[in-house]
Amino acid sequence: MEVHVDRDAFLRGLQMVHNIVEPRQTLPILANVLVEAEGETVRLTATDLEVGARVSVPGKVVQGGGITISARKLLEIVKELPPAPLGIRVQENAWVALRCGGAAYKLVGLTPEDFPAVTPSEAASRISLDGKVLRDMLTQTSFAISHDESRYALNGILFTVQGKDLRLVATDGHRLALAVRPLVDSPQPVSGIVPRKAVQEIGRVVGSGEEVQVAISENQFVLQMPNFLLIARLIEGTFPNYEQVVPRAHPKRITISRGALAAALRRVSVLSEERTRPVKFALTPGALKLSAYHPDFGEAEESIEVEYAGEEVSIGFNSRYVLDALGAQAAEQVVLELKDSLSPGVIKSFEEEGALCVIMPMRI
Repeated sequence: MEVHVDRDAFLRGLQMVHNIVEPRQTLPILANVLVEAEGETVRLTATDLEVGARVSVPGKVVQGGGITISARKLLEIVKELPPAPLGIRVQENAWVALRCGGAAYKLVGLTPEDFPAVTPSEAASRISLDGKVLRDMLTQTSFAISHDESRYALNGILFTVQGKDLRLVATDGHRLALAVRPLVDSPQPVSGIVPRKAVQEIGRVVGSGEEVQVAISENQFVLQMPNFLLIARLIEGTFPNYEQVVPRAHPKRITISRGALAAALRRVSVLSEERTRPVKFALTPGALKLSAYHPDFGEAEESIEVEYAGEEVSIGFNSRYVLDALGAQAAEQVVLELKDSLSPGVIKSFEEEGALCVIMPMRI
C-alpha cells in the first residue's frame, strides 16, 4: 500500500475515530487504527468491539491495500507534522514508512486480517435529520445517563421513534431528561438503548448544518454522514417506562432567568453537604428562596424575585442535578414546575417545546 494525503485532512479524520480506541486492550490490534486505500479514498477505521467508526479522506492512491497502526502513536506524530503532503507506504514485515516535508518515520504495523469488521446491519428504515438537532437533543439528555454499572440498561440513551416524533430519554433513577423533535417522514416505530460512549462520540463529531442518517436494527445503532460512519452495539435490557415518570400537571409554575437561578444556586450550594449537595427551594408569593446548611461550616440563603401568587411550597433538590438541567437548556428563560414537597420537580425551556428534566426531591 502506498498513498499520499493532505496532512490536515488526514489529521481531522484521525481525530474523528481515535477516541474509539481504548488505551487498555486485551487484543493488541484493537489499539490500532485500520488504514485502507482504494480508488481515490483513504479510510480510517477504529473499534473496541462495542463501538466502531470509519471516516473517508480523499487521497492519491499509488497502490491499494491496508495496514493497522497504533492509533495513539499515529495521532501524536501527525499532530506534529508540518502542513504538507503526507506519504504512507507499507514495507516488508508490516513496517510502515511515513514521510511529510523533511520528517520521516518508520512504524511497526499489524496486518489487517485480524482487524474486526465494522459493518452496518440492514435496518428497516433510516431517519434523516439535521446534525444540530441531534446534537441539541443529546445535550438536553446525556447529562442524565447513569454511571452505575449495576444498572446497565441506564448506561445509555433510549432512542425511540413514536409516530412522527424522535424521542431521546436518559435517566439515572434520580432524574430523567427527555428531548422530543418532530420528523419529516413517518418511519416505522423502533427503539434501542445507545451506549454512553457512542453518545459521546456522536456529540463530538456531528456538526451544525450536516444532514445525518440514523438507523436502529435489532441489536445495532448506525449513524451515517457524508464520509463518516458510526456503529454501536445496543445495550441489552429493559428501559424504564419514562412516560410514567413525567408528571402530567404542576399547579405551581414560575418562569425565571436561567443564569440568575444557576448563579444563586452555585453560591448557596457552597455550604451544602458535599456528597449529595442538597439545597432547599422555598417558593412563596413573589420570591423563590434557596437555602443550604452544613453542620461543620454554616448556612447560606438567597432570595430571587419571581412572579408567583400561589400557595407556599418547600422542596429539596440535589443542586448538581438542577445545575445540570439548567446547563442543558439554551434559552435564557426557564420554567420551574412544582407540585408539593414529595413530588418531582420539572425544569424546561420557556421558549422551546420538546425538552424537559424531571428531578426527584430530597428530604431536607
